[in-house]
Amino acid sequence: MGPRGGNNDQAWVGRESLFRRKLNQLRTNGNITTNTPVDTNTLNRIKEIERNTILDNLHSNLGKIDQPDSERIALLDNLTLLYNNQTIMRILSDELKRAKRYRYSSSLVMMTVDGIADIAVKYSPLAADSIMQGAANFLMKTIRDVDIPSRYDGETFMIICPNTDLTGATVLAERIRNKICQDRISDIGQNWTVTASVGIVEFPSQGTTEEDLIRSAYTAMVNTREQGGNGVGIVQGTV
Repeated sequence: MGPRGGNNDQAWVGRESLFRRKLNQLRTNGNITTNTPVDTNTLNRIKEIERNTILDNLHSNLGKIDQPDSERIALLDNLTLLYNNQTIMRILSDELKRAKRYRYSSSLVMMTVDGIADIAVKYSPLAADSIMQGAANFLMKTIRDVDIPSRYDGETFMIICPNTDLTGATVLAERIRNKICQDRISDIGQNWTVTASVGIVEFPSQGTTEEDLIRSAYTAMVNTREQGGNGVGIVQGTV
């Protein structure tokens, strides 16, 4: 799923996995535990690659807050318990700087549940919220350990795929699309199964800024939804 950088392989994998490890801890425990075992060599390699990363900044800032749920409140969306918009935008900025510095591709995946707005109107907002929670849990078990999921806005999930080219992102997007319709996403009101519309874009070949990438992936997702949904939209050419 895209090239990796020689001696930096283990450090890259270790660093990106920390985002997911922290997310798993927050979803399970409500805070980030500081004594979780992490291989010392991996941590040293991470620090050698880039000091003062967003993870360091977030952790140091949050360490000043005493409330037990402070990390969950600050970092996560309160419905889906994925990273919230503010957090994922910081992570995306950090990831693009790193991708540019080390000259590798990264991809962005946008996903929406088809018809989610209609479900909220026709059935209830509670049913729609339950489906969004179910879709978030589905993403957590379907995407790779290094992929970083978030709730970008009310109806949209965004996934950062570090060190992943368009081919790798397409494989992931198709996996999401194929599997979500086979899952029972929610039991609220009825046994819900849903389909998804997905849009994908690659850095740097199809966009070099957060704004370009998000706009393109979002547009590809919306176009797919408007064409009937249950599909994957790929940005064509260079943005």
